[in-house]
Amino acid sequence: MRQLFYTNYQSGNSGLSNGIMSIECGVIMAFLTKRLLVLDGNIAPPANIVDYAGRVDNSSPSRVSDLIDIPVPWVGSEEAELQGLSSAELTSHNLMDSVFYVPGTVDLLSEDAAAFARGRNNWICEDERLREIGVLRVSEDPIAPGQDRHRHNLSFYSYLFYLDSEHRRAVYELLTRMQAKQPYAQLAKRIATDLGPFNAVHMRRGDFKVTYGVTVLDRQPWEAIDALDQHFSRDDRLLICTDERDDPFFDEIKRAWPDHIFIDHYILDHYLDDFLSLPTHDSLALAFLSQLIAAQSKDFIGSMTSTFTAMIQRLRGSAGEQELFKFLWNELPDPGTHVERGRHPVSECVPLEKGVMIQEFDGPYTWNRYSQLLNPAWMREWPESFLTEQTISSGQTGLEGIEFPAGSGRETRSLVAQFEGVGIRVQSSSANIIDTLIDSFSVAGDAGSVIADIEIQQLGTSFRLRAKDQIISEVREASEIPGALLQYTVPILSRVRKNCSWFDGAVIDCEGTTIMIVGDAGLGQILSILREQSRRLTVEGAVALRDDSFEPVPFYVGARNANKASGQQALAPITAVVRTRRLLQHRPRVLALSPSAAVAEMSQSSWDFRLNREKAMPRLCELATRVPVYQLDYCHAGEVPDMLVELSAHISVLPQA
Repeated sequence: MRQLFYTNYQSGNSGLSNGIMSIECGVIMAFLTKRLLVLDGNIAPPANIVDYAGRVDNSSPSRVSDLIDIPVPWVGSEEAELQGLSSAELTSHNLMDSVFYVPGTVDLLSEDAAAFARGRNNWICEDERLREIGVLRVSEDPIAPGQDRHRHNLSFYSYLFYLDSEHRRAVYELLTRMQAKQPYAQLAKRIATDLGPFNAVHMRRGDFKVTYGVTVLDRQPWEAIDALDQHFSRDDRLLICTDERDDPFFDEIKRAWPDHIFIDHYILDHYLDDFLSLPTHDSLALAFLSQLIAAQSKDFIGSMTSTFTAMIQRLRGSAGEQELFKFLWNELPDPGTHVERGRHPVSECVPLEKGVMIQEFDGPYTWNRYSQLLNPAWMREWPESFLTEQTISSGQTGLEGIEFPAGSGRETRSLVAQFEGVGIRVQSSSANIIDTLIDSFSVAGDAGSVIADIEIQQLGTSFRLRAKDQIISEVREASEIPGALLQYTVPILSRVRKNCSWFDGAVIDCEGTTIMIVGDAGLGQILSILREQSRRLTVEGAVALRDDSFEPVPFYVGARNANKASGQQALAPITAVVRTRRLLQHRPRVLALSPSAAVAEMSQSSWDFRLNREKAMPRLCELATRVPVYQLDYCHAGEVPDMLVELSAHISVLPQA
């Protein structure tokens, strides 16, 4: 029989929820590869063993397999017969850095696959070669021979497995059978029913006091009370999950919520006989039971980066609750901040609104939408994991049914950039993008006919522009968005408004002279210097000149300190065209160009020439004969502003090239 040798996270030496998460991944892999699961490291998670003054027996603590039904054929590694079988490792990477995909024909180059991976490039599957292997290993052996650093098998299953709908539906059905064993589930349900309506909070403190990257030692009780007050009534019962009931931190919280219970002690005080009758009744079983009860709350707030919290949130979502993943506060530090065990300067690097993470970006999967500082494999759970009736029957993730709160960052804002009575609508739900573009484009409340719709999605630190359900551009920096918009919109505008000629460049009001500047790659640096000197760049990026009057028509007006053209009726006709050219080791100079030389130089910056050379040439010739065109040679960009000022005063007396 083919076998899957799978090592539980840290060989089982972790916390209860981490052990459940890791074993889930092994179960799903064994199911998808149709192999016998050989479970290595199925031991009691030592991180959750707590002394309750002798009220529980920790002499034989629970393993995950004692608490959870394993819905595939499996044996422990100590029982497996592996001798004489061929063996191969599935991957040399951590699972949290990998994507396991089925079927093998999945298009890994698709937009959807890239969004799912969120930067991961270790795609793994059981290929033709591995199918012939007797023992497929997903071990935690050292990453390289002789190294102490081991790879780790930890990830939320929703983030690890990239499946088509058929296999996803099968996995969902499988996981409905990987639930709490009946005695634990039944007792949890009875206790929750006996409690009546209640809210729940998980305040993780014990091990967080010695954990790097969290803030527990610097948090104050009033912060917790403030977070709870945003969602819970003080008249309602409050169920508290923590392993430090007697910590003075809770004194003020207990006074604020007179009807409070610490669920682990409550079970021992009121349901001790029932608890002792369970198949296992140690502190791990008590923690698991507490988790199951908390998941049946009316509302829940947890601790960020805690997988104990994450499993409660998943259980609530799978039960059909409107689970918004609320957290008491942000735990993560600002990048580069000095951290100590249990403390670092409090940060808002993962923005929250009433405890709910604010969506900062766009993307088809929820881990695309939130702070890129989060490790999606374990720092929080995702709604893609919810096992609702809809997801099980359809094999879809069911995100369409998720309602996000007002202010969560999903609101779509838009602007209409206008040009000669037509508009280009730009919309985005990413923070600050629309505000920035409003300062740059000629914006109208009513631009008449909208001839193009563009959506800007922020994916991590990059940006994707879409139109007509197609990707039109992807850029790495926000500063590149205007250029990408112009590349798409200028050809459209030139077709619908044929009375203008378009150029790459800018228009500057220089000592009363209106100059259109075009140039080589160094033009961007020149324009930056002009902005810094508060020169009047009235149009920037793409210049449209009316063919009859040579008046610039506002569309993109550049940076904030530009003379914003929105609302202007007209700009003065251009007095001259200047073509800049950087020549190293040459003295700066300005030369007047003949009409033929002017056409040749301007054609290099002409949009129309690139789009339709036959129609562009007569327009360029007309411009070259009616407006003086100059060539400005420079060595350093800083020389150009003064040269433009001198040119504006002496346009008629310069020598001809």
